[in-house]
Amino acid sequence: MKSSILHKFFGLLTLVALLSCSKDPIDENGLLITGRSQCFMTFFDLLGSDHRTVLVSGQTVIDTTAMTVTAVARYGTNMLRLKPYCSVVTDAIVEPTMGIWTDYSQPQKYTVVSGNRLVRKTYTVTVTVQK
Repeated sequence: MKSSILHKFFGLLTLVALLSCSKDPIDENGLLITGRSQCFMTFFDLLGSDHRTVLVSGQTVIDTTAMTVTAVARYGTNMLRLKPYCSVVTDAIVEPTMGIWTDYSQPQKYTVVSGNRLVRKTYTVTVTVQK
């Protein structure tokens, strides 16, 4: 009797384990590919070597139509070594990867890729130093 209950328990456990396995598609980075086709940037920030924002509050403009980001860095900012961070719509990703030291003395380009990986929009980020 005990072995019968034990077999039923392990059978049920196996069934639950099999049903919980998903066949959702995964991209080359191990991220879930979804059905969402939206892709746009909602927030942008730059951090200095002290890991604090260098951008002047209220001076960053994200234009999702022209696909540009314009921002103003505080006076004295070292434009050669800044870490970018951004927020994007749900399930979208950004290429190249954010959070690495980057030279912003020239405009930089970032591509936002939709959750379904079919729509790509390239944003040009231009940062000027406060006068």
